[in-house]
Parts: sequence; C-alpha cells; structure tokens
Amino acid sequence: MEAMTDWVRRTVAAQVRPMRALLRTGGDQQKLRVLQLGMRGMRYPVGSNQEHLQAAMDWLCAAQDATGSGGVSAFYDFARGGWVPAYPETTGYIIPTLLDYASFTADDRYRSRAMRMADWLLTVQHEDGSFPIGPLWPHWKRRPVVFDTGQILHGLVRTYEETANPAYLAAARRAGDWLAMVQDADGSWRRFVYRDVVNCYSSRVAWALLRLNQVSPDERYRQAGYRNLVWCRNQQQPDGWFANAAFDADGDPVTHTIAYTIRGLLEGGLLLADESLIASARRAADVLKQRQAEDGFLRGTFGPGWRSKVSWSCLTGDVQMAGIWLRLFELTQDRSYVEAAAAANAFVKATQVRETGLHGIDGGIAGSYPIQGDYQSFQLVNWAAKFFVDSLLLEEAVKSRPGVYQPAVLIVPSSHL
Repeated sequence: MEAMTDWVRRTVAAQVRPMRALLRTGGDQQKLRVLQLGMRGMRYPVGSNQEHLQAAMDWLCAAQDATGSGGVSAFYDFARGGWVPAYPETTGYIIPTLLDYASFTADDRYRSRAMRMADWLLTVQHEDGSFPIGPLWPHWKRRPVVFDTGQILHGLVRTYEETANPAYLAAARRAGDWLAMVQDADGSWRRFVYRDVVNCYSSRVAWALLRLNQVSPDERYRQAGYRNLVWCRNQQQPDGWFANAAFDADGDPVTHTIAYTIRGLLEGGLLLADESLIASARRAADVLKQRQAEDGFLRGTFGPGWRSKVSWSCLTGDVQMAGIWLRLFELTQDRSYVEAAAAANAFVKATQVRETGLHGIDGGIAGSYPIQGDYQSFQLVNWAAKFFVDSLLLEEAVKSRPGVYQPAVLIVPSSHL
C-alpha cells in the first residue's frame, strides 16, 4: 500500500510540477525566462573549467548557507520556489569535493565549510551508527538507510584523514559496524534500503567500507566490501548492463545509478587489486562511451540490452561518467576516454546558468536536461553540482599532464535531443 501511495504521489506531482514551477517564479521575469529556456533545452555559452567550477562551488556554498545547520540543502526546487532541507547523504560525499577544491584553489574557506558539514553529520547519526534517510523533511521518519550511511562514510573517512580527529573515526567505525551487521550473507543489502529494493549501486557503499579499512584496518570491513562487490559484479549481463541498478524493481536504471554501480566496482576493484571487478566496470563504461558517441549525448535511462526509451539526459549521470572515463584514462592511457569525458563535461557546462544574479539558480546543475525530464524535474540538485566539480577537477588534472591530448569538443545542438 505504501508503494502504491508513493507511486500515485509521484505521478500526480509529475503532472502538476511544471505549472507549479512557472507559478512559483512570482512574476520575476528573469527567473521565468531561465525556467522557460530550461524547458526548451537552451544551451548557454561555455567558459573555462575554472569559471564553471567557481560557479558550481558558489552554488554549493549557497546551498549550505540556506540550511543554517552546516548541512547542505538537497536542491533548489523551482516548483517550491526555493531551497529544501539538508540532505545528510549528499552532504557526506560533498565533503571530499570541498576538500579537493580547497587544495585546488589553496583556499581554506572550503576546508572550513567541509569541517562544518562533518560536524553537523555527527549530530544526526543514530545511536546504532546508521544515518537517516534524507532530505530531512519534517514529516519523514528518520529511518536508517544503507546507501545514505555509506555515502556519509566517504565523508567521515576523508575528514579523519584530513584532521586525525578521533571523533570522526569513531563515527565512521560505528557506521561501518552497522553496515557490516545488516548485510545479507550473499553480500547484498536487502534491509534498510531505498524503497525496499535490493540494488547494485550499493557498490559505492562497498567502496566506502574499503576506504574505512584503509584508515582503520578491520577484516569485517574488507570482507563486507568485497562480498558486496562480487554480488554487484554478478548482476552484470553479458553485454555489460546491470540488473538491479534502478531505484524501482521494475524500472530502467538512470545513468546516475548505473554510474554509481560502475564507480564502486572500479574503485573497489583498485583497492582490492581485483582485475575482475575493474573489468566489469570498464565493460559497462565502454558501452556508455559508445552510446554517447552515437547519440551525441547520454540518454537518461538504459534498460536491458542498453535500450533507452527517453530523449532527456540525466546531468548527474553525465558528469559521473565523465569522472569514470577520466579514471579509466589514468589506468589505460586510452585517449578516447579523455575525449568522451570532455564532451560530457562540455555538454553539462552548456546547461549551467551563470551570472544572472539569481540566488539559488546561478551555478546550479539541474537533475535533467531539459529541466522537465523525469529525473529530479525542475530541481537544481546538490549531487549534480558535486559530481560536476569532481569531474572538472579531474579533467583539469588529467589535461595538465604532458602529452595528454587536448580534444576539440563539439557541442551538440539542442535540436538533437
């Protein structure tokens, strides 16, 4: 019954959200124009990576400031006309992004913000070590979730590495202990999962456990991470597509969750020196590289056989894949990965609104392109901005190395979508 109610709510919301978004502009002609252009698939001038990085980081800082708690608002919602509550899960994995940007710019203000995020997370951790589902809507029960806990674990481990503060390690170990305790014998997680659907994008949770094992060696963490990665690898079909990679049991996975799955397998495989896990990740990444080359962009979802029924793009998945392709270039020196990543990043850069003076909008990255697409429609989401920054930082690092090909990126006209 709860699942049916949730489906009805989402279906109705999808029908009324465009009108709500337009009404919520409150007569602000500039905001209305940005929204209308987003719905038409408008492309904006592309600047340097540094310019787009700064805009995205300014937006993430605004998202943190909007909550007043240290946590980061989940998204700016055109249909609500503003920011929404803080999101523990994504706040957790935004921490490494801020620390990387602090290093990139030699600006400690971003490090200070990351520390405030980590301190806030300590206040919302459950006694058993888990973390609650988010965003922290007042009417939601703060039930524990495996995936969210794993993503926060990434942030806690990185904060401990930066500070050597035992409070962060203690919180990380409590989270790791809980994740290992609630794992099923076959390596999957079937309890405390989103929408009660077993999934293989939890490979990012396994990666977090292996990261925890790096700073606090414990065979339980290594084994739990390895078991899950093997289970996730076994969900892969001969053509590279993953079963159980979607939010819903009967839905096609969005590129966001496909990329989660691939990245967890890749990074986990590297930490374990397991070639089969790395090969599994590369197989799927190579198919998506081919799909992007064929269509000029990545479609938002891919079902069995890598068939897609949609014409919109999931911008989060785009930049996640850019990061994965750049990581594969680092491993293989295959320059086609740099070309694919640069094209994906340029595609997303051309969707970023900048320099309008609109608070909550400038610098943000939408869930979908066009903005009314099925994934996080009419929202600028913090995890899209996070992965956008990550991929641009990695592109900058890769391209700065001697001998790396500097590809000429062709921007695909919006009429192709």
